[in-house]
Amino acid sequence: MPIPLFTPSSALTQQNIPLAITIMVVGSFLFATGATIQHLQVGGTVDTTAENRQLSLRQIGSLITNPRWVLGLAILITGSTAHIFALMLAPVTVVQPVGILAVPWSVLLASRIHKFTPTRQVWGAVAITVVSVVVFTVMAASTAAHTIELPHNDIIIACVFVYLVGVLLAALGSQGPQRYRAIMWASAGSFYYGLSSALIKVITELIKREDFLVDPFFWTIFPFFVATYGVGGWMIQQAYANGPAEIVVGSMTTTDPMVAVGFGLIVLGEGVNITPVAAAIMLVAAVTAVRGVFILSKHHPEAGNYRRQGNEWDVDQALV
Repeated sequence: MPIPLFTPSSALTQQNIPLAITIMVVGSFLFATGATIQHLQVGGTVDTTAENRQLSLRQIGSLITNPRWVLGLAILITGSTAHIFALMLAPVTVVQPVGILAVPWSVLLASRIHKFTPTRQVWGAVAITVVSVVVFTVMAASTAAHTIELPHNDIIIACVFVYLVGVLLAALGSQGPQRYRAIMWASAGSFYYGLSSALIKVITELIKREDFLVDPFFWTIFPFFVATYGVGGWMIQQAYANGPAEIVVGSMTTTDPMVAVGFGLIVLGEGVNITPVAAAIMLVAAVTAVRGVFILSKHHPEAGNYRRQGNEWDVDQALV
């Protein structure tokens, strides 16, 4: 008689928080490493002195055949797999905040590669971002409902809304001031990645139904899900072309979970237990995390290029 792959006593079904944290620490390092490698290859593909560094289709094609870029992609996929295994071993409240370690990992990797010493302002910005996202994630997880709803119209409207926001951010990344472009492109891609995480949850719930293959709603949502990865990945590559990897990683690890959690709370009904105090804390944490990424952009060594050109980036003005 065949033995089931997953039994109640299987190690993958048992809670093991220390092991999950260890796996996620490794996963966060893999994510930062893969992003850094891809950023270096993208930087060697575009003209970094050009006003508009947007990647052409031919340049993207050359990246796909670039062994080092593919290596970066493989490392990112390995990190994502580690994230999945960590979630199988511990609650999302424990696992998700550990992923924010990708931000300081990225700063350390960049400092070694580009031979600069991170300043107090850079580490301060990293700390602001990490702490704020941890607070946001913990508050969201502690108030989320255990069951979700699948309001078809609301889900489709939310998907369209996120797509439109992504398009707007991408337009700012493509045509806006050069000093804003990396963050705008990264934020656009992160909106799509956050939506993909939310849609994974929707699709998982639909697959539990025996008739999901003949459900028109499944075949309406599935193309949104597939497109989010392709379009989001393209936008992230554009972000790499316009700014340092650690700023892109910082934006992704801030925006992605907030979009996914927001989708769950507002659209899927996970926020029915949230209190006004918790909502206020999450709002403050979200705004503070975004500000942390902007501060990181301002004080990153690459920002000096803009200051020497007389284009000082005023973070306070950027947030108005």
